[in-house]
Amino acid sequence: MEEKMLKKNEIKLLVSSALENLSVIRSLIKTYLNLHSIEKRNIMEILTIVDELATNVVEHGYQYQPGELIITVEKDGNIIKLVVEDNGVGFDDEKISKEEGGMGLKIAKKMSDNFKIEKKLNGTKFKVEKKIKEGN
Repeated sequence: MEEKMLKKNEIKLLVSSALENLSVIRSLIKTYLNLHSIEKRNIMEILTIVDELATNVVEHGYQYQPGELIITVEKDGNIIKLVVEDNGVGFDDEKISKEEGGMGLKIAKKMSDNFKIEKKLNGTKFKVEKKIKEGN
């Protein structure tokens, strides 16, 4: 297992994969973004991306079973780098319809400036970059 030191502007959350934890994740990410004086519109977009990806992990990665949801957020200049990952069943390229879990990823991808899905040996890692503005 790869261990790395967190960077100065980076936070890492390890949360049990459950729908009731999504509001906790949202609150923590929102607090982080507010502390870095990110523009409100960008905050809402980033929170939407986090919601969609975290929900995807709960629903598809773990199929509502217990598991670890790992979220890393870093402000790097005018870019927010976001990683949402799980150690669940893994991403299925065949699932593209809304009923099978495709809309949330489309929304997250559309709101991102850079969006990658990496398959892991066990699970999936979503890597997102979002250009941001500072301000209120």
